Amino acid sequence: MGSLFRSEPMQLVQLFVQIEASHDTVDQLGRLGLIQFRDLCPEVSAFQRNFVNEVKRCDAMEVKVRFFEEQVQKEIRELEESGKDVSRLLESEDHDVIERKLNMDEMESTFEELQSELQQMNNNQEILERNYTELVELKHVLTKDADFFFETGVSEIDQPDEESVQKRLLAKPAASGGKAVGGASVQKGALGFVTGVIAREVFAPFERVLWRATRGNLFMKYSEVDEKIKDPHTGELLNKNVFIIFYQGELAHTKIKKICESFRANLYPCPESAKGRQDLLSQVETKLKDHETILSRTTRQRRQVLVSIAKNIKPWKVKVIKEKSIYHTMNMFNYDVGRKCLIAEGWCPRTSTEAIVTAMRAATESSGALVPSILSVIPSKDDPPTFFKTNKFTGSFQGLVDAYGIARYQEVNPGVFTIITFPFLFAVMFGDVGHGFIMALVAGLFILNEKKLAGKPLNEMVQTVYDGRYMLFMMGLFSIYTGLIYNEAFAVGLDLFGSQWEFDIHGRENTTKVVVATIRAGYENRPYPFGVDPAWKGATNTLMYYNSLKMKMSILLGVVQMTTGICMSLMNGLYFKHKLDIYCEFIPQMLFMMSIFGYLCFLIIFKWFQPADAAQHPMILQVMIQMFLSPVSIAPENHFFDGQLAIQLILILVAVVSVPWMLVSKPYILKKRHEAKVKGLLHHALGESHDDEDDDGHHGDAEFDFGEIFVKQTIHTIEFVLGGISNTASYLRLWALSLAHAELSEVFLGRVLVGIGLAGGPFELFISFAVWAGATIGILMIMESLSAFLHALRLHWVEFMNKFFHGDGYKFIPFSYAIVLQGDVE
Repeated sequence: MGSLFRSEPMQLVQLFVQIEASHDTVDQLGRLGLIQFRDLCPEVSAFQRNFVNEVKRCDAMEVKVRFFEEQVQKEIRELEESGKDVSRLLESEDHDVIERKLNMDEMESTFEELQSELQQMNNNQEILERNYTELVELKHVLTKDADFFFETGVSEIDQPDEESVQKRLLAKPAASGGKAVGGASVQKGALGFVTGVIAREVFAPFERVLWRATRGNLFMKYSEVDEKIKDPHTGELLNKNVFIIFYQGELAHTKIKKICESFRANLYPCPESAKGRQDLLSQVETKLKDHETILSRTTRQRRQVLVSIAKNIKPWKVKVIKEKSIYHTMNMFNYDVGRKCLIAEGWCPRTSTEAIVTAMRAATESSGALVPSILSVIPSKDDPPTFFKTNKFTGSFQGLVDAYGIARYQEVNPGVFTIITFPFLFAVMFGDVGHGFIMALVAGLFILNEKKLAGKPLNEMVQTVYDGRYMLFMMGLFSIYTGLIYNEAFAVGLDLFGSQWEFDIHGRENTTKVVVATIRAGYENRPYPFGVDPAWKGATNTLMYYNSLKMKMSILLGVVQMTTGICMSLMNGLYFKHKLDIYCEFIPQMLFMMSIFGYLCFLIIFKWFQPADAAQHPMILQVMIQMFLSPVSIAPENHFFDGQLAIQLILILVAVVSVPWMLVSKPYILKKRHEAKVKGLLHHALGESHDDEDDDGHHGDAEFDFGEIFVKQTIHTIEFVLGGISNTASYLRLWALSLAHAELSEVFLGRVLVGIGLAGGPFELFISFAVWAGATIGILMIMESLSAFLHALRLHWVEFMNKFFHGDGYKFIPFSYAIVLQGDVE
């Protein structure tokens, strides 16, 4: 936890690496993941770097790997759609072992061969499938056309008498199994026909356009194909119709062909004689069998190639990404022509120096370089990056802080407090034993199965819950704790320790009865063992009691957390030796906070320790208002204790003095410092070092602007004074949301489950329970928990962290294969 309180100490290191050892050195450092390299050639464009050709080479190989992935995934989808086994395509060997043995030159030649082979196979298979689909369509056309000619009584088109053909065709315009379109008389002349296949979804408009274009001078029959046919051009499985159109004249033939082309109808030649159609059908069936055999062999061969690719696709991808990241990192180095070495600079934790040197020594040995690589620490005035060592438990809480801003180097990290305060403040608003148990149970299931779910693609919402599983678990546990304090489990009171109250009913029969509650004998002036006495659940003044309890508790929690934030500013001032911030900001801020809100908390606790007699004690809100409206007198109804007037006068004086103290003192001292520096007086009254002056924001020869500093301090003072009031009031959201959560739970329980379910029969009970469970999960567990989460987040970001947290640092992002492979760094 110590390393989480402040960021890791960082240092700027310089590396001298020989050219022949540079690749292996960067590779070892990428595996180690402890250096964030700086770009030493910012003015050089990406296309003029030393290793731009290697990066382009890796880009080309990455394109090929993506092509292989697409082909494998396409094959898997086709196998899954056909219900076949895909395990062979999902098998893989040990990735790390394969990846370490890979060589980029061999991989490049292998990729070229496999890509060429796959593209040739794809082209051949595409041609074969298109030919096969055309043969299938032609087979249906020949089969259906034979039926059409049989239905019309025509067997030969080129021999019978034309008038008899016309009479037979027009005599049966709508035979069974099809539909005829026509109506105009057929003129004498050559009678022709076209036949083909068209998608069923466009057949109706196709039919209308034909009718209008030819003005009804055609005769068409069609029949639906029972099976879906793959379109030769798009490859989609479609429902299709076979059609045949009889026409007269060359002009009609031209129009019909153009319309067929516009509707993407596939036309096929059909012999006019029955014998010719039968011979062609026999040839088509023979060709279909040949194509099926060839397609089967081609598919089998292509699948074997894809299986071999699938076993190595992940190691290939990892290797290419690593190589690309290596050369991309090396492009950030500076090339020393005289020494023939690469010079690199980067930030690393001070504790990792030995590990980095060991990795560089191993790289030198593996590369066979004669000159060892050198690491030296160099001084720097630049702000180092911020690095916190987190684990799977603390990572999600640190993520909440990083979402607001990255901590300044070495300043106090709010993430340490967030681990406890965030789930606790959430639980204050969400306190219920039952609801907290459900949340902890769901988070616990994710924790138990985290190894199974790690690395698997999950739904976005499920992934969010999985990433924050430990935070949700803590929120659930704290909700159980606060639920025990509130004595609520699904809005039902828990009688864990019995009640200290006893009830007597007074009144005769047929008269109004009065219930009198009294403390049991032996329990006078004794607190309840834990939480709220169950007797308060169901009492007529329950709401008033819980309102008072939760409202005062919210104020206490808020003042404690804000005071902690101010104390953390003291920790920062002491650590960075900013004495001016301590004397001119921390002390007056603490005095202002304690003189007003500390006194308010004192009155709350003082009243809690007094006997429960409302008539003897004034209202705290009225006391605080009259404290500022009438500071020199106290009304009898506002009197708490002896000496109250003197204490309140002192507190008001302290609060009034602390405001100009914050406003004027720091700009005035900075002005005097500047004047002393100009006159050559380096030693001033506070005895601060020159570096401390720089830390206060005034570096060396920078121009001193008193007006700007005074305006900045004025804004800071006004923000703190007004924020002290508004932030304290903001913590009342704890009371409001807790009350809303409890009332919603009670409404769902009383109105739905009890009011309808228990008052009715089994059917009503079943329905009401389903409605109650759905409302509990949907509204209370999801919507209410999200609302409480956002409010707790706001209390941390605004009310707590703004007291000491600057959040203007930048994150330590080392060159690490783990980060690169996750896609977090481009």
